[in-house]
Amino acid sequence: MKTLDELKKIQRTTQEKTYSYLNSHHYNWFKAIDLNLLNSDGFTNYFLRIKKNEPTVFEALQEKVLDATITAFQKELSDADSFVLLTATWANGFMPEKAIAAMQDLDRYLTNYTLQKDPLIGINQMNTDFNQVLLQHLPKVRRQDLRLIYRLLALKETSASERQTELASLNEPTRIRTVALLDFFIK
Repeated sequence: MKTLDELKKIQRTTQEKTYSYLNSHHYNWFKAIDLNLLNSDGFTNYFLRIKKNEPTVFEALQEKVLDATITAFQKELSDADSFVLLTATWANGFMPEKAIAAMQDLDRYLTNYTLQKDPLIGINQMNTDFNQVLLQHLPKVRRQDLRLIYRLLALKETSASERQTELASLNEPTRIRTVALLDFFIK
């Protein structure tokens, strides 16, 4: 994983002002996800089992989550798009080699997170729980954001032609948003 010195060098300039990644809410989001989800059994012990049994897979997942927040910071993604990219990245950790299975595991996890058995309520409740430890809060997730998370996971392992077929079926604003985030997610 990147060192603190390497993270200090990550900056972006917007309207003649320089912003540091370490002082951004993106870094705070990474720390919250890392400490409370990946390295804790407070939400699920799944990631702790990966850390214990497959440390190299866990380190790769941790690095991907960090890279997702860095990308969101550098590309100035909206909070909703940053959250979608971050969530799709850690959710892919449920089954790194099979994104479709990871999508199903995420759906099952979110469905079982609350008593209401609705993944949208589950992810928003999880964010509310995260927000208790954050200064800059994770955004409220809309149904379209959750569908985009699932779509990113579903499209990750498809061929270019299958991907184009799926993208062609979307309306233009959804297609534009999906293509933009898919470029960051697949890299």
